[in-house]
Amino acid sequence: MRRRHLATAVCCILAVLLAGCGYKDGTYSAEFTNFDSLGYKDRLQITVTDGVITDAQFDGVNEEGGLKSEDEAYAGRMRPLCGTDPAGIRQYYSEALTGLKDPKDLEVDAVSGATVSAQHFAALWQALQTPMKKGETDPVTVADIPEFSPAASTDE
Repeated sequence: MRRRHLATAVCCILAVLLAGCGYKDGTYSAEFTNFDSLGYKDRLQITVTDGVITDAQFDGVNEEGGLKSEDEAYAGRMRPLCGTDPAGIRQYYSEALTGLKDPKDLEVDAVSGATVSAQHFAALWQALQTPMKKGETDPVTVADIPEFSPAASTDE
């Protein structure tokens, strides 16, 4: 009899602990404080349903509300230099996150030619970890990351 009570208590404790793991349902968003030198502010919006990420959108938005992934002029300048464009970056990160239950399962590489986007994604993703686990759906603002400068030198 005592064993059965102990087993029940252990099962209840494990259920409570496991319920605290993973993500809470809701829509979460994080964005940078300021617009960058190209007029965009990167943001990440994630929707969680039944503890699983069902939608993820990583994109830049300008002051008028336009999306970087829909800016053909921007994409036209980026493609020859980087081999990718904002729409491709958006799709890559959306696919990487959709279906995810645990942040340890995220497997993404930096998108070749998009170092700044990869850094921005990583910072925004990290900022959403605690809110998604606690179910805190208020938007998160992330301090700006210094912009990449190809002219920067590490020579001293």
